[in-house]
Amino acid sequence: MTPPREPHVATEATATSSDVPVVDPRTGAYDDATPWSGDAIFACAGEMAERMAAHPWDRNVLGPPAQWPPVLRTTVSMVLRSKYPMTLTWGEQFVMLYNDAYVPVLGEKHPDALGSPLAEQFPEIWDAIGPMQRAVLQGGEATWDENLPLVLERGDGPEECFFTFSYSPVPDGDQPGGVLAVLSMTTPEVLGARRLAILNDVGAVSASDPKTAAAAIAAALDRHPSELPGGRVWLSEDAAPVVAAAFGEPGPALEAPTPAVGPTILGAGRTAWLGLGGAHRPSHAVASPSQEQAADAGEDDSSALLELRLPELRPLDEAHRRFLDQLSQAVAQRLEAARAQELEAQRAATLSELNTAKTHFLSTMSHELRTPLTLLLGPLHDVLSGRVDVLDRAAVEQLNGQCQRLLGMVEDLLEISRSESGRLVAHPEAVDVDGLTAQLVEPLLEAGERAGLRMSRTFRGAGTCLLDVRLWENVVLNLVSNAVKYTLEGSVHVDLAMDDQLVLTVRDTGIGIPEAQQSLVFQRFHRVRAGEGRSIEGAGVGLAIVADAVAELGGEVSLESAPGVGTTVTVRLPVREAEAAPATAPTALRLAGVRAKALDLVPVGEPGPERRPAAGPAGPTLLVVDDNTAMRQHVASALGEVGRVLVAADGVEALEVLARGDVDLVVSDVMMPRLDGEGLVAAIRESPDRPDVPVILLSARAGSEAAISGLGRGADDYVAKPFSREELVARVRAHLELSSLRRERQRRRDRETMLAGVSHDMQTPLATIANALELLTSLGIPDLPPEITGTMTRSVASLLGLVAEFLDWSALSTGARVRVHLEDLEVPSLVADVAWPRGLELTTQVGAGARVRADALRVRRILANLATNAVRAGATRLWVGTDRDTDGLHVRVRDDGPGIPPEVLARLFQPWTTSQDTRGSGLGLYVSRESARAMGGDLTLVDTSSAGTTFDLRLTSGG
Repeated sequence: MTPPREPHVATEATATSSDVPVVDPRTGAYDDATPWSGDAIFACAGEMAERMAAHPWDRNVLGPPAQWPPVLRTTVSMVLRSKYPMTLTWGEQFVMLYNDAYVPVLGEKHPDALGSPLAEQFPEIWDAIGPMQRAVLQGGEATWDENLPLVLERGDGPEECFFTFSYSPVPDGDQPGGVLAVLSMTTPEVLGARRLAILNDVGAVSASDPKTAAAAIAAALDRHPSELPGGRVWLSEDAAPVVAAAFGEPGPALEAPTPAVGPTILGAGRTAWLGLGGAHRPSHAVASPSQEQAADAGEDDSSALLELRLPELRPLDEAHRRFLDQLSQAVAQRLEAARAQELEAQRAATLSELNTAKTHFLSTMSHELRTPLTLLLGPLHDVLSGRVDVLDRAAVEQLNGQCQRLLGMVEDLLEISRSESGRLVAHPEAVDVDGLTAQLVEPLLEAGERAGLRMSRTFRGAGTCLLDVRLWENVVLNLVSNAVKYTLEGSVHVDLAMDDQLVLTVRDTGIGIPEAQQSLVFQRFHRVRAGEGRSIEGAGVGLAIVADAVAELGGEVSLESAPGVGTTVTVRLPVREAEAAPATAPTALRLAGVRAKALDLVPVGEPGPERRPAAGPAGPTLLVVDDNTAMRQHVASALGEVGRVLVAADGVEALEVLARGDVDLVVSDVMMPRLDGEGLVAAIRESPDRPDVPVILLSARAGSEAAISGLGRGADDYVAKPFSREELVARVRAHLELSSLRRERQRRRDRETMLAGVSHDMQTPLATIANALELLTSLGIPDLPPEITGTMTRSVASLLGLVAEFLDWSALSTGARVRVHLEDLEVPSLVADVAWPRGLELTTQVGAGARVRADALRVRRILANLATNAVRAGATRLWVGTDRDTDGLHVRVRDDGPGIPPEVLARLFQPWTTSQDTRGSGLGLYVSRESARAMGGDLTLVDTSSAGTTFDLRLTSGG
């Protein structure tokens, strides 16, 4: 290749011409027109045209424009007039000539770059672009690069820029004289696409809580290390920012500032802090960590922050700030959405808890209302139906007790309603606190003593003061009744003292309250789940009523408790002196309610569970399970006419009764302490002893859902309260009968299974014995009497036939058909080969040549079974004859026996059918008929009388 021709350059003499004015190259100012200011190539609008016209070209390596080669002049003229960024580098020194559109690429290098060598202006990228420039200048092909990253120094430090450009040779004779670069600075597009991808990834984050969202946001940002080398997401915890997630290389941990306005660049790594106040708040620019700037951000009280380590090759220009602002908004929106989801989930959980509490309360109140209603309606229905004429005193007292119980529940609900609506107002009056409290607690102390508890009270210094009687009654009755209810053994002590305060202390050794639930016991409808007391009854409002009453009286209530140790509740009220005469006696209605409550806790005369008597006549044994004594006695009384009745107070006690003896049916309440009705059903169904015991559940929860729940656990029936005596008795009798049928069916199934197994096991040894007898007979041993071998052979054949019957029956009982092997057979041979019983006079009238399509073994067994049955019935003669019709060939077997008894006729062909006067398996006729049907025929009874019995065996005619 010919070496490139040296482009035209000015001579030294030309470069030092004294005619050239002095020109400031930065401003382009000159004191007079230059010789080339009127040159046509510069005769166009634009800054660079003016600068080139004023440039001292005579002192430049290119020389005066008039001496430039035509191609250079033409190319410069084109470059200056183009609106697209272009630069022309000419000669071996690659002298730069560029247009206005190229100026932004140069930054602070402009205007010094005009007329300067390219290597001097861009030393930082010369290693990348220099070889390309030389290659094109030396005759190489034009180049094309798209979005090429180059780190430029444009006055603000190193900056990564992106270019799409082409280097094209500019011919000067037969060799290129320069390189024309047509380029586009694509930095905004490249960075815009990258930043849009970051925003899209952040926008795709979906999480159920802020911490999970922070981790997902960090993972999304970590996928873009070129734009975000590292950082941290800070969330507010206890009003202070803490790191929730980090990504990349976030750098050393710094103290998080309060979000502020204004840019911030810290150290060489350039750290940016973005406030994340939420999408609804004004967006934040990059925030400064300084205390002064933090103080300016008082409008945003959020501690959530996004800490970012910015890339060092990205200037913090307006576009970068705008991106960070958009990023902070996107992150804030995702965190806000996650926080909203978390709050929604919390709201849903709260609503679910409220719904559960409401459902439980309604279920409990339904139980509380329906139980006394059942006990009220039962005796009234007995009177109205005429079952009894007059109710005795005990029944009337029971009715009164249930009415008092309903009244007490209504009063409790009214107290809650008053408190909720703010209508709970104390009306103090002069009260003898000692006397009033004694009358209130006395019935409850007696109830505790009936239950075997050690009950005591001490009143110290109590006297007269101003007090609301109704509110004080609520406090005393609820605390003492709870103590008796939840103390199964041990003691209950009531202490009352009055000095500067009125102090009531109720101490028990009951089941205690777990620490986690102690703060909840004074909430409405809350019930302790750690254990149960004497009864599960109650709406869960007693202690809430106590708390409301104490608050209205201006006092305070405290609780100390430990599971298995006991509970102490202390009420402290301010003492207000009374001037009027005290009132001591509660109303008669109130005392009646107290006595009813005490009787509910521990009824008078209730025997212990081991000594509870049985009631009713001999018959099925029934177990009644209910924690309410009155209901338990009511149900036991109603079922006394059905059979023997046992009682239990809950599911645990019921299982103990079931373990001691046979129980035919269980009637159980659903809501009970320790083990409820559904739990009892599950325990019975899992029991290895009697999992099939029928269970009827009694419940106050009416409706299909409650019934489905009970039946789904394995209960046989579900009866909603209130119910009538007649309905309950009818259901119990029906289930007893169904249970009896099920047990009979199970016994029959077990017997069938056993016989099938035994028959199968006997078949093999019997076949072996038969083969051995056949071998002995064939040997002709002289000392072996033939009558012995004959008897043995017939016995074995009989046993084989019996085993075959059992196996056939076993197959039939599973729904399968009897297996048959059909072939064409001669009837005379079949009849002759039958093992007819000895002692029977046999007469045969079988048509010669008669043929059937049948199973030979099956036919012989059918005929032998008919003959054996006749002999067992007392027959001495047997006639066997055949005839043919369109249905096939009929083999009729007639005997002279006494006939078949009428009670047997109805089930003659059913399995296990025998008469009292005959012996056998009871399967012969059943298997024989099924065998005949399997061969395409049938076995029927023609007639029977005292003169004999005739059977017809119909078979398919042979060919």
